Amino acid sequence: MTAALVTMAGCSSTSAPKKEAAAKKPVEPVTGQSGIFQMYQVARTWAKDAMLLKVDNLDIAEAKSQPGKYGAWRGVFVSLEKNQKREYMFSVADSEGGIIKGARAGAESLYIRNPQVRPIAIQDVKIDTPAALEEALKNKEVKEFADKNPNEPVQFILEWTGQTPVACWRVFWGPTVSTAKANVYIDCKTGKFVKKTR
Repeated sequence: MTAALVTMAGCSSTSAPKKEAAAKKPVEPVTGQSGIFQMYQVARTWAKDAMLLKVDNLDIAEAKSQPGKYGAWRGVFVSLEKNQKREYMFSVADSEGGIIKGARAGAESLYIRNPQVRPIAIQDVKIDTPAALEEALKNKEVKEFADKNPNEPVQFILEWTGQTPVACWRVFWGPTVSTAKANVYIDCKTGKFVKKTR
């Protein structure tokens, strides 16, 4: 009887750490295209003509960022039929600030057309964020800066503004757009370099 209890105790003590290790398995971040796809599935239930207005990455503690990959992505979709725009978010894990795992719809508001900020058709986003980063690093000055500043965060914004003739992934180095040390615009449809600023 005692031997049986010891054996049972031994089994339970070894299985507990295994369960704990499985629970602590790190969550993998995803690319911009993956985040967009997840948000688009939800956005289409809101409006069949949903188009992208803006997409950017969010850093969460639960999924350490990798080149071209983040734990969460935030997007603004627009419906020209409804004259409405709506915020969406996709996250690979629950996190601080009310971030919930999965794709979620947010606030809906009136969409006022602006010739300086154009909607982007989902099928035109053919280039993913890792590829956009790779293309950006082909620029000699950008590559030198990135090599000298390995701890500088690399972030992404997808939009079509008056700054570029086509919709672009804006790859920038820095904690925010306003403090970015380098900006590279990559055509989200062809993957070609468009321009570099700062």
